[in-house]
Amino acid sequence: MKVVCTAWREIFPIFRDPPYNMGSKSQKNKWFVFSPYKKKTDSWTSFTLMSRRGTAEKRTAKSDPIFRNRLVNMVVNRIMKDGKKSLAYQILYRAVKKIQQKTETNPLLVLRQAIRRVTPNIGVKTRRNKKGSTRKVPIEIGSKQGRALAIRWLLEASQKRPGRNMAFKLSSELVDAAKGSGGAIRKKEATHRMAEANRALAHFR
Repeated sequence: MKVVCTAWREIFPIFRDPPYNMGSKSQKNKWFVFSPYKKKTDSWTSFTLMSRRGTAEKRTAKSDPIFRNRLVNMVVNRIMKDGKKSLAYQILYRAVKKIQQKTETNPLLVLRQAIRRVTPNIGVKTRRNKKGSTRKVPIEIGSKQGRALAIRWLLEASQKRPGRNMAFKLSSELVDAAKGSGGAIRKKEATHRMAEANRALAHFR
């Protein structure tokens, strides 16, 4: 049996008309109509081609309710655990208040400067060759991915600091990163050193 799709008839002219020696309508139905859901009819059965994978819509980051800043909302989303976004907002706003008390400057400028200094330009990615051995291949990092890595490293370095108050630890880490020191800066420098050491493997992609 042969199944003819409506879209195929529009693309390929060979499917538009039945073969020349078809005979009666009953023979035509035997050749060109087959559907597990419908009975055989005199007209051709049309099928709809479905796409295998849809295209993801680009989502723009929302701003936070107080500062109206997208970067602040990105940090809040990374702090949040188990869906407790109000708690994440409290942690960040307390950290911002402590930064303002320490530096006596705009805390958003300190946050931007810290993220800008921690953002990496290059990184390494593990690649496996045919023999099974793994290699650290240096790759270029885009602006969005670098910003996400910077926020992640800042939060990880804040959690590793001694103490139980997360707002105080986050504020201290952001101030140190803005000055060019701290655990997040060391993580970036270690990543750059590893990429520089494996520069000869840059052609393995």
